[in-house]
Amino acid sequence: MPASPHDSAAVDPPVLEVRDLVTTFDTDAGRLTAVDGVSFQVHRGRTLGIVGESGCGKSVTAFSIMRLLPQPMGRIAGGQVMFDGIDLVTAPAEAMLKIRGGRIGMIFQEPMTALNPVHTIGRQLSEVFLLHRTQDKREALQLAIEILGKVGIPSPEVRVGEYPHQLSGGMRQRVVIAMALACKPAVVIADEPTTALDVTIQAQILELMQELQREMGMAIVLITHDLGVIAEMCDDVVVMYAGRVAEAGPVERIFAAPSHPYTRGLLESIPRLATPRKTRLKTIEGMVPALADMPVGCRYQNRCPFRAEVCAQPPSQESVGDDHQVACHRWRELPVFQA
Repeated sequence: MPASPHDSAAVDPPVLEVRDLVTTFDTDAGRLTAVDGVSFQVHRGRTLGIVGESGCGKSVTAFSIMRLLPQPMGRIAGGQVMFDGIDLVTAPAEAMLKIRGGRIGMIFQEPMTALNPVHTIGRQLSEVFLLHRTQDKREALQLAIEILGKVGIPSPEVRVGEYPHQLSGGMRQRVVIAMALACKPAVVIADEPTTALDVTIQAQILELMQELQREMGMAIVLITHDLGVIAEMCDDVVVMYAGRVAEAGPVERIFAAPSHPYTRGLLESIPRLATPRKTRLKTIEGMVPALADMPVGCRYQNRCPFRAEVCAQPPSQESVGDDHQVACHRWRELPVFQA
């Protein structure tokens, strides 16, 4: 009997491993740390979700991996991003040009900003193939038509001659997915790929990504604030808060028995069918702290209902079980989570 993806993940080396990543920005208020010691790994054929509120550092993590931080203010100040034996943090710019879009693809949050409005879809897709696969423009255009068909765009031979504004939001997102998958990458990073889409189109896009993953065997890093998407798409999840990893582990374990108060708060805020009508949803009081005003110690302490004196000290990552870690002083003392 063939091994399951969960079994193979324990044996196979990770295709992408982020180790103690630190990303800073130089601002008028000084040098601020947006990502602070983040670590995770993703294996071939599996999907890792990164979840958290806006301002938790999810997208900055993605742009750090791809070396697409705004310059000159953004910089990777520490850590490693290991891919295929190469540390992407220190890799030469020429090597990153080959890896970015070739070995690692990225699906951006807003397709209208990811696509150039003054060039046709065909030209933009052809550029990917010309950079990574062929020098023949006619062949590149044919490859563009083929990949558009693969992502479910009807009449792709017509669409290659159209401009982004002529396509619907769902069509544009499919084009962005086509660009990310054009060279059959080992890893795809999807940064909120369905945020601007209605629920029906969102479901189609997520199903498309799963189909293409099964066909191509790629690893996916899915960045989202939607726990429903995490439950549907992901094998593993990293919960980020204020630039740090609060909790990480297999999706089933995190959803069934979350150990960090922040993870619990996120899960408790999800509406459920069994919830009586007119019942107020639970919310997490307050907001994610600003980069210039991070609390000393646990960064969640100002919003945490379980805070104590010990929370004035920074928590370290502790093992809850196999592949399940949490950064909380009091996780052993919390009451049993009621799903």
